[in-house]
Amino acid sequence: MKHRKVETHPLIEELVSQLKGPDDFRTLQDMLLKRGIESLLRAEMNEHLGYPTGDKPLEGNLRNGYSQKTIKTSVGDQVISIPRDRNGEFEPIIVPKHKTMTKELEDCVLYLYAKGMSNADIVDFMDRTYGATYSTSSISQITNSLLEDIKNGKDVR
Repeated sequence: MKHRKVETHPLIEELVSQLKGPDDFRTLQDMLLKRGIESLLRAEMNEHLGYPTGDKPLEGNLRNGYSQKTIKTSVGDQVISIPRDRNGEFEPIIVPKHKTMTKELEDCVLYLYAKGMSNADIVDFMDRTYGATYSTSSISQITNSLLEDIKNGKDVR
């Protein structure tokens, strides 16, 4: 089996160094999961609308706030904010409408944060596991959004 070196982000290293026990780890895991899912959803909305948050479209569909959804994970229920569009056309891939999250999806989000998977690996994983087709440029946009969210240490809504 071929092993590849995994480089972690310095901010992740800083967070991990502050963990004092299993409860701290679970709290951090819950926070990263929620923030990761919401960052992915915002990136999906950007892709759907064709412009990033803060930009004004010349015409067409617009953002229309958020709705709340409770998803079930291996660490318990999580309430997440799902972006909406005015035309009601947004169909999230990462947490599809009328579905709850699976263990595999939770692992995927944690891998994005902690394992530094390549864009090609993420595309393959999403396609193989969920049948969700992302382009490498979409994955790049999503992972950049996740890293920016961690870097800024804020909840962007």
